[in-house]
Amino acid sequence: MRFSEIYSSPDSPVISFEVFPPKTSRGMDSLRKVLPRLVALEPAFMTVTYGAMGTTRIRTVEIASMIHNEFGLECACHLTCVGASGDQVDGQLQHIHGYGIENIVALRGDPPRGQESFQAVEGGFSYANELVAHIRSNGRFDIAVGGYPEKHIEAPDFETDLVNLHRKVDSGADVVITQLFYDNEHFFRFREAAIEKGISCPIVPGLLPIQSLAQVEKIAGLCGAEVPSTLQASLREAGDDPDAVAAAGIDWCIEQSAGLLTAGVPGIHYYVLNKAPIMEGVITGLRGRNLLL
Repeated sequence: MRFSEIYSSPDSPVISFEVFPPKTSRGMDSLRKVLPRLVALEPAFMTVTYGAMGTTRIRTVEIASMIHNEFGLECACHLTCVGASGDQVDGQLQHIHGYGIENIVALRGDPPRGQESFQAVEGGFSYANELVAHIRSNGRFDIAVGGYPEKHIEAPDFETDLVNLHRKVDSGADVVITQLFYDNEHFFRFREAAIEKGISCPIVPGLLPIQSLAQVEKIAGLCGAEVPSTLQASLREAGDDPDAVAAAGIDWCIEQSAGLLTAGVPGIHYYVLNKAPIMEGVITGLRGRNLLL
């Protein structure tokens, strides 16, 4: 089932998870144990990332195939412009399609380490909208693209970033999935501005459940997301107690999710970092409030 079908007329908000391919055999063994627990939470689909310069690309498809063909769950592979020509992208698409996967998350990708700005390889793509148009011409995939409620960290301003998003959607994207944020007002402002810009496809908030103050500050710093002072205070109060930190993270994610679902978002995409316990707490909490089936 493709993105356009998944979001066409859901009975309940569409819940989805993102996992990443581990670099080691031990990490893969751990993920194999985690996946059944995540699948048991009944997400509509999962997405699978890959590392810088496509270093885990083969493992990405392996994991996506496992999710789709062993667990019977829809899945999407990430695909970026990094280090790949158009012909190489076509080869990757052929490989992905061979496993029955019909959805792609298309991103430009971050500049490789040591490069100050993104540089396309010969015959490759400089921007995500070019990659989207190329995948769309293939005709066999639905496409998700990234949206940035607090603007992309490289964009000079919010308006320029919206223009770039509109360009990606016009090139053939079926759904926008946002980068993480911790203040829903950023998402609501972004959604309103995107709709005013003429973007009519589903706009899905992406949330990263918190596991530690250091983690959230590091990741938010990398992408330019604000960490509200009330959240920082809650995590500092939890201190070094992992159970208290987990409880604070679950509570924040439940409240943030509840606010989004009440406001009528089409779904929520959770960046689960290959861990199950916090997501089990979040989904259980939302179902306890009758916000999810």
